[in-house]
Amino acid sequence: MAAYFYLLLPAFFLAALGLVGCFRRYALSKGLMDTPNARSSHQSPTPRGGGIVFVGLWLGVTLLVWSRGAISSEAAFLLLPGAFLVAGIGYGDDLYDVSPLWRVVMHVIAALMTVYFLLATDIRQYGWGIFSWPGLGVIVGILFALVWSINLFNFMDGIDGLAGMEACFVFSVGGWWLWEAEAYGYAYLAWVLVAVVAGFLVWNWPSARIFMGDGGSGFLGFLIAAFAFAGHVWWDVPVLLWIIVYSVFWFDATVTLLRRILAGERWYSAHRSHAYQRLCQAGWSHHKVLLAVSGVNLGLVAAALWASRNEGTIPWVLLVTIAILGWLYRKVERLQPMYPKE
Repeated sequence: MAAYFYLLLPAFFLAALGLVGCFRRYALSKGLMDTPNARSSHQSPTPRGGGIVFVGLWLGVTLLVWSRGAISSEAAFLLLPGAFLVAGIGYGDDLYDVSPLWRVVMHVIAALMTVYFLLATDIRQYGWGIFSWPGLGVIVGILFALVWSINLFNFMDGIDGLAGMEACFVFSVGGWWLWEAEAYGYAYLAWVLVAVVAGFLVWNWPSARIFMGDGGSGFLGFLIAAFAFAGHVWWDVPVLLWIIVYSVFWFDATVTLLRRILAGERWYSAHRSHAYQRLCQAGWSHHKVLLAVSGVNLGLVAAALWASRNEGTIPWVLLVTIAILGWLYRKVERLQPMYPKE
């Protein structure tokens, strides 16, 4: 990567900052609003769909980086088709309320395309035999992880600033690992994403003046999983490191979903049962929740960076992370139970 590309990162931040303001005015003029209801964590109608700005900027930069030869065609195709499809169906849902079935179908197609390009070299070398067991089990696991990451990120985008802040944490440290692995093009794209999401975050910080919408949240969830698997398969950056840094989101979303399924709820319907939402119900401000999550994330980043220097400890660090998050989840449960007793 040419040095001047890195000098453009502040420009991408400023571009996102300005364009989100323009899009907000457009959304207000067109009535593209998120109206509060019983399942919302905000109090007043707020423009939505602002994620389209950082989606468009990042896709444009990725095309430029590819055209300059900084990433291979396979590396570009692993990201671009799936990201475009996930963002497109999400933005369509922001505008027209697409059915959950169609959204999931598009997510699965995006995941299938991503897995194909992830394994394209192996397919050429070994043929379709890689889809026999146990390789097939690994592939199914990657597909599931991609689809779940898309959706869980959407579920966790429920209060001001949380999703954007999480993306900045994950891609900042993920970009560093990719840089160390000499995956310079992907590292740069990770940091471009931090820059453009940070520009959006200025507008989304409490009290939010615009929301990213499903088009933005699903896009970010997809890219976290896509970058993590690409780093693991192509550059030997352990995927467990990404899982550690991403733990607050996947742990809260997964545990909450499992509890709702076991309770016989319509688990696919909107709700306010996640731990971060229950903290707000208990009287915490959005700022206080963000501060708490930031503190946890800083600890996770420190632990993951240490584990990356001591790779034999990575599984143990993940287990300790899960134990600590379980303890924190239990504290939230005591403060604001998911199912209050009568």
